[in-house]
Amino acid sequence: MALTPGEPDQAVPDDAVHDDAVHDDEVHDDGPVSEVLAAATAAARREDASLVPPPALLRRVMDAVRAEPRPSGAPVVLSAVPGARVEVAEAAVLRVVRAAVESAGDVRAGRCRVAAGGGVLRVSVAVTARAGVPLPELADRVRARVAAVAGATLGLPVAAVDVEVEDLT
Repeated sequence: MALTPGEPDQAVPDDAVHDDAVHDDEVHDDGPVSEVLAAATAAARREDASLVPPPALLRRVMDAVRAEPRPSGAPVVLSAVPGARVEVAEAAVLRVVRAAVESAGDVRAGRCRVAAGGGVLRVSVAVTARAGVPLPELADRVRARVAAVAGATLGLPVAAVDVEVEDLT
């Protein structure tokens, strides 16, 4: 059944509202409009399977979200020696830190913050860890990798790496 804007509310069959691609925790009951949209989405997915997002889409979207590009963020000063000042965009420093975190294995980097001052780098990172991995050892591995990779790449000693496990997979 096709509905066009402006038509009076019509009953929507229950099987049209929920299909395999829609999860109960993702359906928000905002009344008749929500039901019509859910029914239209379900019908479109049945008619054209290509309307179902590819499995890698969520990963790509989340990678972009985690990248936290902030061009207006303050640059990180790596060296303040007169005549030889070195600044790096915060986004570039965050990429180095995230790559270091993920190289530790059994973990995905999430939200990440960095601060440089006094010639040292301080890092705070939220991660998703693989279930069953001992978390204290994982946090130690993450700290060691960030200190080694960020220290070597950026040339600043890493004074602290705070690790927050936000989720398990």
